[in-house]
Parts: sequence; structure tokens; C-alpha cells
Amino acid sequence: MAQPNVLDKRVTMHYTNERLHDALQGISNRYDVYFSYSSDLINMRQRVSAHLDNEPLSIGLDQLFANTYIVYAAIGGQIVLRVNKDKTLTSTDNKESRKKKLPPEKEEIEQPVFVKIPPPTSTPTGGQTEEEPVPAPDSIILLTMPDIHTIRSEGPVHPFDKTLLNFEKWRTEADWTLGEHSDYRIAQLSLFPMVSTNIRYSRELTNNVSLNLLWGVNGGVDGLELGTLVNTVRKDVKGFQAAGLGNTVRQNVTGTQMGGLFNVAGGTARGFQAAGLFNKAKNAEAAQAAGLMNLVSEDISGIQAAGLFNHSGGNANALQAAGLFNSNKGRAKVQISSLFNKAGDVDIAQVSTLMNISRGHVRGVQIALINVSDTVSGVPIGLLNIVKHGYNKFEIYGSESLHGNIQLKLGANRFYNIFHVGARIPKGSGLDIWGVGYGIGTVATLSEKNHLNFELTAIHINEYEAWTNKLNTIGQFRFTWNHQLGRNVGFFIGPTANAMVSQLKDPETGKFNSEVPPYSIVNEDLTDNLNLKGWVGLNAGFRF
Repeated sequence: MAQPNVLDKRVTMHYTNERLHDALQGISNRYDVYFSYSSDLINMRQRVSAHLDNEPLSIGLDQLFANTYIVYAAIGGQIVLRVNKDKTLTSTDNKESRKKKLPPEKEEIEQPVFVKIPPPTSTPTGGQTEEEPVPAPDSIILLTMPDIHTIRSEGPVHPFDKTLLNFEKWRTEADWTLGEHSDYRIAQLSLFPMVSTNIRYSRELTNNVSLNLLWGVNGGVDGLELGTLVNTVRKDVKGFQAAGLGNTVRQNVTGTQMGGLFNVAGGTARGFQAAGLFNKAKNAEAAQAAGLMNLVSEDISGIQAAGLFNHSGGNANALQAAGLFNSNKGRAKVQISSLFNKAGDVDIAQVSTLMNISRGHVRGVQIALINVSDTVSGVPIGLLNIVKHGYNKFEIYGSESLHGNIQLKLGANRFYNIFHVGARIPKGSGLDIWGVGYGIGTVATLSEKNHLNFELTAIHINEYEAWTNKLNTIGQFRFTWNHQLGRNVGFFIGPTANAMVSQLKDPETGKFNSEVPPYSIVNEDLTDNLNLKGWVGLNAGFRF
């Protein structure tokens, strides 16, 4: 009762012989008034008239429906219309119909008046009079009594009578609310848009079952929709929707969408989308499967699986699996592809054969030939790991096997790559012994200035030629301690365990003759063409 009455809203309207549908549409658009009715019961093409300026809406509706059997009531913020064949028709020129309706009394009726309708009287011509008792504007019902002695015309309401009155009031309001005036229908059968069982109102109505022989348009679907070619829905879909070519929904989809070529949801897709070519949604809380691609303009949670690629414009709290690549502008959970993955933050994993790119923080693992990220607290595993704010070092050091060495270390503390080049001091002029290698490592922090590195490297040794085509490789395990001398410079030192396998032989003596090992703890001929030597060495140098 505390809410404002929509019927008291001041309106101005001038309609002369206007179609009812157009008049109601004009009132609704101009004054934000919502009408609820059944177009099957009310002829919306009938002509109506009304003229008033700055008057309550109730007066305008009285004029508008004066020559119709339409009655109305304001229920739940809407104006509900229905047909009453017992209504007395009046002309729009009747001044009584323009009188303002009195608002209903807020307190409960304690002194009702029971009206007795007298029997019809005959006119001199033998007809009946046109005057009939009309209930007061604020009354709820009209109790029609038979032509017998009146039991009581006024007085206090007894409890039993009061119960009957309230019951009738509730029943009447329930009729208004539950009557066939809503925008729902059980079923619709369509051939083309506007060629359907719901005729011109198919775009406004929600159907429980929709069958479209070629192309159908619905206001909404709450149940099942099947189409040979295309299904088009202007509002929501709840349930199952399938079409030979595709489905297009302007708002939300809750349930299952299956299209031969495509599925489109203008709002949020919840459930499952499957299409031969692509699925598209604004947001998705679903599993999407497509032959080519899945596109979500904002966030997705669930699964995306596509033959070519998946894309999310927001966060992907989902598993993204694609034949070529996955692209995500926000946070990603898991991305798996054959070519590359791209995301903002990565919570669990990026896995591809060629490249993974994270523009943010990688908390999980990256596995690819090349991994690129801004910050890593997880593990990037690849041939090349580039972390903008990671473990990026350049080293110059010496050892017993190769006197001068430079190394580039790229990656994160937990895992980094090592790129190595070293050489011995030549005994004479010209090319002597040099090597090139690759390795991996991890670092443990003891304090702000002290760190321990554990590394594995493999170095191919070229002896007295530009490139030695035979197997001649040193495998090293290095354990070093680094102390920061300044912000960007540190000194490191540590032992190495070396194992060298070589196929180099002296052509005259037939003995293995690599000159790299300074001495050997282990010296064994594994085969006639392969020798193993082992020794312990030392590395020391500067790290930048």
C-alpha cells in the first residue's frame, strides 16, 4: 500500500479512432507503463479514442476502454487487462467516465454495503431499462442477489461474512494475476519469421515448445526449440535448443545449444554449446566445443575446445584446448595447444610446442620451446625462457678445462637456461680448442647477498678445427656459491664434476687422444670407438 499507484500517474493523451495496440504501445513508451494481457482474448486491432491533458492515468484508461469490454486493474506494478462481457459500455463523451477514480481505502472495510439489484422493469415499449446498478469506483466486487427479501442492507460485518468477502477478494486478484494475459505460450509452430501460430506477436512471446520448419523467431524459450535452419530468440533461452544451421539468442542461454554451424548468445551462456564452426557468447559458464573456434568477449569458466583456436576477452577460469592456439586477455587457468598460447596471468599451466606468452604473473608451469612472461613464481620449462622480472644473468669465468668462458642465464630462480661459449688459450698461433654448450639450473637463496646454484651443462668440444663432427662432449654438474659484491655484480666459485665421452683417436697409435681433460679419475674405453674420462674441476668468475 505504501508503493505509489501507477494509475495516479499524470498523463496526456490524444487518440482518435486509434488501434488499441498502437495506443497502449504509445502510453507504455512515453510514461514507462507496463500492460499485461492476452492477445488471444483481447482484440488489439479495435479502434479506441481518448483525449485528456495532465490527468491521472485511470481517467485516460476509462476513456480509452469506454466503448470496449476491457476492464483493468493495477497489480504488482503492471496494469492487467482482461475482457468482461458484463461491462456496461459508455461513450467517451460521457462526463461521468472522466471522473477521477477514488483511491482504495487503506484500512480494512468494516461497514460494507450489500447491494440488491431490483428485477428489470419494462419500458412502455416492452423492453428493459438500460440503467443497472454500478459498483462504487473503489469496490472490489459486486454481489448480485436474487429477487428475494434482503437479508441485511447495512450494519457491522460478522466474522463469517468478513471471511467470505476476503476470500472473494483474493480469488478475484488471483484471476487477474493467473489469467491468460501473460507473455507465455505453450507452443509455437513457425515457417518463417512472422509466419507462425503466434502471428505478429511471436517476437514478444515466450514458448515452452517451439518448432521452426525453416526459420523461427521467438520472444523467448523455456523448454525446447528445434529448427531446420535457424532459431532466433530475442530474450532468454532455458532448456534445449538445436538447429540445422545455427542458433542466435540476444540475451542469456541456460541449458544446451547445438548448431550445425554456429551458436550465438548475446548474454551469458550456461551449460553446453556445440557447433560445427563456432560458438560465441558475451560470458560463458559452460563447456564450448567447436570445429573452428570459440569466442567469449568477456569471462569464461568451464571448458573451451576448438579445432583452430579459443579466445576470451576477459578471464578464463577454464581449460582451453585448441589445435593451433589459445588467446586470453585476462587470467588463464590451463591452456593447451599445438602452436602457442597467450594470456595475462597463468594460474596452473601453459603447454604448447612452440611458444607460451604471459603478459603477467605465471604461478604455475610453462612448457614450450620458448616461454615468455613478465614475472614467474612457478616454473618455465623450455629451450629458451624469457622472464622480464626473472633470473637474467651474464657470467665471465675460468675453469681447468676451458680457460675462458662466458655464459648467459635466462629464466626464473626455480628453472633457468644456460647458454655457454668457452675456449682454451692457444699454444701457438691459430685455432686451438673451443666449445659451445647448453644447460639448465636452479638457484637457492641463502640470504640477500648469498646464493647457491646447481647446474647441469653439456659442452661440445672442437679440437684444432672449426667444428669437430665426431662425438667429443663434456657433461658437467656444477655447484657454486655466489656472493653479491654490489647491486649488479657478484663473485662465484665452486667445484665441478666432469665426464667426457670422445671418439677422437690418434690416427698413428689408434689411442683416444682428447687434450681437454687435465687428468682423469676414470678412464675407460666403452667401445672400440668411444672413451669415457672423468675428473673433478673448479669454476670461478663474476656474475652480472
